[in-house]
Amino acid sequence: MKPSNINRDFLDAIVTGDRVDSYYHLGLSSDDDIVAAMEDLTAVVMAGSGERIRTFAETWSRVNADAPVLAVHKEDRFVTRYCAGVLFVSHGMGMASASIALQETMRLAYFVHRGDLDALDAMFWCRIGTSGGIGIEPGTVVISTEAVMADLRPFRVMRGADGEHVFESHFPIATVTELARHRRDDVPMVTGRTACTNEFFLEQYRLDGAIRLDDEAGKRARLEWLAANDVANIEMEGALFAAYLNHWGFQHFAMVCVTLLDRLRGDQVTTGPEQLRRFTERAGEVVFGYLTARSQRPGSR
Repeated sequence: MKPSNINRDFLDAIVTGDRVDSYYHLGLSSDDDIVAAMEDLTAVVMAGSGERIRTFAETWSRVNADAPVLAVHKEDRFVTRYCAGVLFVSHGMGMASASIALQETMRLAYFVHRGDLDALDAMFWCRIGTSGGIGIEPGTVVISTEAVMADLRPFRVMRGADGEHVFESHFPIATVTELARHRRDDVPMVTGRTACTNEFFLEQYRLDGAIRLDDEAGKRARLEWLAANDVANIEMEGALFAAYLNHWGFQHFAMVCVTLLDRLRGDQVTTGPEQLRRFTERAGEVVFGYLTARSQRPGSR
């Protein structure tokens, strides 16, 4: 962990009880009973869709002998569930939304572990998502090695007169390698870089939006440039996810996304609902295989 990057001036007062923290968008406070029940927290799984989070929590419950699923009832922003040591949180769509969910979840994890950096360091974090592939078949599972912005630079934020603050964007290679061991023989899987965009249509070079800035030649040239730079897929949250977790110094985190289409072949998802459901389950299967193996290690919980 990187203690100097953790806002301990604020967070330690929550741990000592001098202040109650409101995780407003999650619908929680540090003095809630459900937070007290999270003392065995070992992992956080995030996804864009609230329905996917409900399904993941139910799946994890079945894997763990029907362990109880604790629900946070406020769901107007995010859906939050807790089951058998794993916190499941939706983050909405895009980095602005994901930044809120992730910041509040990191604060929550710090409080649950009472500022114990060793306990935090042992945690596993994962975003499970969908994405557009570049030159790979729909249904391919992509485990990201690095998440960069559309210009291939890392995530960064403006700091007023100080200019940009640039974050680290790699995913821990040991975690990438271990996750890849949980592949199914009948499911295509690749590791590679992921491009993360601020916008779904224009920054992803789509030609089917109400506004378009590219033509077919320009779109193809840009996508082929990404592919030539080892970018396997495009989504909208990964660079932020990697940035924040690297900033605190976590060692075990990953992003596992399934591709719903090959962007070199088109802009719209045309796969039927049942096939899409099976596609989206693939990324979850990899992560749950990893989580199950992890939970069976001596001293894991």
